[in-house]
Amino acid sequence: MSKLERALELAKKSREKGVDNLVERSAKETGEGEVSGLQTLTPNYTRTKVVDVDKESLSRRGVAVPNFNPSIIEQYNVLRAKLERVLTKNGYKMVLVASPGDAEGKTLTAINLALSFAREAHRTVLLVDADMRKPDVTSYLGINAQHGLYEHLTKGWSLEDLLINPAIPRLTILPAGTPEEPPADLLNGPSMKAFIEDIRGRYPERIIIFDSPPLLRFSDGIYLADYVDALLMVTCSGKTKEEDLRRALELVEGCPLAGVVLNRARLDYCLSAEYY
Repeated sequence: MSKLERALELAKKSREKGVDNLVERSAKETGEGEVSGLQTLTPNYTRTKVVDVDKESLSRRGVAVPNFNPSIIEQYNVLRAKLERVLTKNGYKMVLVASPGDAEGKTLTAINLALSFAREAHRTVLLVDADMRKPDVTSYLGINAQHGLYEHLTKGWSLEDLLINPAIPRLTILPAGTPEEPPADLLNGPSMKAFIEDIRGRYPERIIIFDSPPLLRFSDGIYLADYVDALLMVTCSGKTKEEDLRRALELVEGCPLAGVVLNRARLDYCLSAEYY
């Protein structure tokens, strides 16, 4: 067992399970159209901007679109199924995808997890690029978006003017925007709290996934962890150090840990995870 694997096992034993059942409120109209119930959902994007994406380019970037490697798509489906158990059991709907450091695969994990959830006919997904330090969600998707979360928080731009549907059913993206000040200064303010309350209550069937900046580099993720229901920690085989994982988990110890993904492991364990 490697040092990182031992650290994952220790984290599993030391973390307490947190349960914050959500009180769902009635849906309000957004640019996603009206959706409700557990039937097949086909949102009508009347106000959300719809942007066609190049599926071939996405596949080359590692985005698990339908023409991507089927075995890898299935690995993300397994990740979704295991995470879904945790969410359903505890009444969770908001997940923060984070990593201890840079280049450990958190953004691609967040995107492919969102795509996997969106393939479920009874769910919609909102993917929030909360990494205003290095916003990569739209870059991976080949979308040019200058405005997003930052402009909503600081300038009061409506979400309907910022949300993007990448021509993929049941998936909407909120880009990070273009910050003009340190993002962490905004994340504990009233505008952020109002934003969280708004998106949490819009649709009962919607899963909300946040892509976080690296926990050990910036304080942003510590604030974000206070808003979400659970944390999915992404680590990288051969890169993430045991001590870094420990420190990252300590920084957000009040946030329920849904699981730890070991990314880029050897072929027979190419995407593995532990769930608590």
